[in-house]
Amino acid sequence: MKNNILTVGADMGNDAFKIIGPTKRELFIMNILAPWHERRIVNEDTRFPLNLLEVEVISNNQNFGKYFVGGMAYNFNRGILKERSVADRHNGKANDSETMIVLLTSIALSLLKPNVRIIKEKVILGTMLPTEEYFKNQKENVTVLEEKLKGTHRVRFLNPVFNGVEVEFEILGVNTQPEGLCAMNAIMYDDDGNLLAEYENNYSERTILGFDIGALTSDVTVVHNFELRTFFGIDKGTIDPLNRIIDYIKTDYKVTVPRHKLDNAITRREKLLIYGEEIPNLHNICKEYIDYEARQLVDEFTSKAAAAGIQLPDIGLIILCGGGSLLFKEVVKKNLNRIPMIFSENAIMLNAIGAWKNANRLKNDLQEESALDYTAATRI
Repeated sequence: MKNNILTVGADMGNDAFKIIGPTKRELFIMNILAPWHERRIVNEDTRFPLNLLEVEVISNNQNFGKYFVGGMAYNFNRGILKERSVADRHNGKANDSETMIVLLTSIALSLLKPNVRIIKEKVILGTMLPTEEYFKNQKENVTVLEEKLKGTHRVRFLNPVFNGVEVEFEILGVNTQPEGLCAMNAIMYDDDGNLLAEYENNYSERTILGFDIGALTSDVTVVHNFELRTFFGIDKGTIDPLNRIIDYIKTDYKVTVPRHKLDNAITRREKLLIYGEEIPNLHNICKEYIDYEARQLVDEFTSKAAAAGIQLPDIGLIILCGGGSLLFKEVVKKNLNRIPMIFSENAIMLNAIGAWKNANRLKNDLQEESALDYTAATRI
């Protein structure tokens, strides 16, 4: 197997896809989809190409059609906006065509090269599924996802800012792990999969938990003495306080605010305007709802940990990660303050980084197998 195979890590988040490309470039693409349509434009703002994703996607000879993806879908949908909601908590990602469209678009985006219009690459992909979906029916969903991903895919970028670029890539192999485990790999292991001395020296014989807080669900990975012990999922995430805040605004102001717009206003501490007027005291109101739901999440975490045989005093370290950790971290740290805790400044990208490292390891394994097969063949 040749060295020109590229590795990509993909975190298929319910709110946004986080991608680590072959050069370790980080991409953040909102998980929103809308049907494509012709637009009447004069002078388009091209400063942010990530917000201009209009694509045609063909996967293993199946034409998915044309779509606006990410910020483009948010800004130019005609009232048909496909985003994941509470109703999707138990609707998996492995068999979801909309998830596949956003994923293939994101991978293609990570493979773009300056001034190259026709791109053809071979890829090893690292990705993940929510814990409960991963283990359901003897990991049936893992098989479904990997079989869909392996093969040849083609993405055409339709917006003029991309100069008609077309990306064709063949996915040769896929490494799929439970969400949260990838984030732990990102922190505790180097790019070649070797345990970092810092963790080997300080946390051997201890129980380490990865606590990955997402939009719809949260996932917990339990490791003891660097060996996997168990996993469990929690049906809570950032969507719970956001929906409560949306209901509050709808009741008091008779306006339905899109979840992504509200999320941006909270995390960036921006004003939220209704008919040109700022909602007074919004951030204090948001904090009340967020703190309440964060406490509910901690209670659920404690209960499920106990059911899995994990007592809080036995936990030597919690690695807090995921996009939801940005909203919930203060309450989680306060309520679990006796447990040592790591919160990465790049918490939102940790799963994607870990998936990229997993892809590198799979690539190395496949190359070693190929070399052994070649050696064996030459001896016959």
